[in-house]
Amino acid sequence: MERLERREEVAAIRAAVAASRRVLDVGGGTGELTRAVAAQVGHCTTVEPHERRVAALRADDGQEQAARIEVRSGRAEALPFPDGSFDAVIACWVLPYVDDLERAVREMARVCDAGTPGARVVLIGGTPDNELVGMLNEACVPLAGEAHDHQGYLLGTAARVLAGLGFTDLALHRTEAAVHFPETDPEDRVDAAAAVMADFWYEGHPRVQDMRLALRPVLRRHFARRPHAVGDQGVVLVASVPGER
Repeated sequence: MERLERREEVAAIRAAVAASRRVLDVGGGTGELTRAVAAQVGHCTTVEPHERRVAALRADDGQEQAARIEVRSGRAEALPFPDGSFDAVIACWVLPYVDDLERAVREMARVCDAGTPGARVVLIGGTPDNELVGMLNEACVPLAGEAHDHQGYLLGTAARVLAGLGFTDLALHRTEAAVHFPETDPEDRVDAAAAVMADFWYEGHPRVQDMRLALRPVLRRHFARRPHAVGDQGVVLVASVPGER
């Protein structure tokens, strides 16, 4: 998504895997982080559950990039790799979308080689004050018939599971990201933001038009204090195996 500026997240991921050589990106999405990691360490494998995005990731690969990025179809709860295939596994904004949180985290730990000193699982989720998640919870979640998105619970559960599997060195870092809406007319800005938020986060949902309408008053209140951006504040959890690299 072109409006999303996430330089701090990308920098945090690159720093976390700088000493790694076999990196898996769970939930490749648009491929932004996959490409950044491949540029950092020379190669990155990504697994993505949505076939349309798998096709897009593969179509984006030029000959040189194809040699550095491997795209696989699969789900976080059943990663299609043998045990210990990677020395770093990253999953950015993936935990809210898995069907079985603990199973997904165990799968990430399974394919991460805990016998390699410093092997790590790196997760990104939202902060309690995440503006985007707060607005989606208020306007869209009731229409979707879902439970509210509690990012702290997700990362806390993941940390507990990972620590129980030997990834006991835990570190948390806050990152700032934002979705930008430079439209000068206030109502055009509200319309654009409602469309982006509903269509991107609830793509294909039968009530997406209702979600757009529900977001409008929420966005008007938000833009009154922060006129041109919606914050997507994050927390990076780095769970490592103790030892020197």
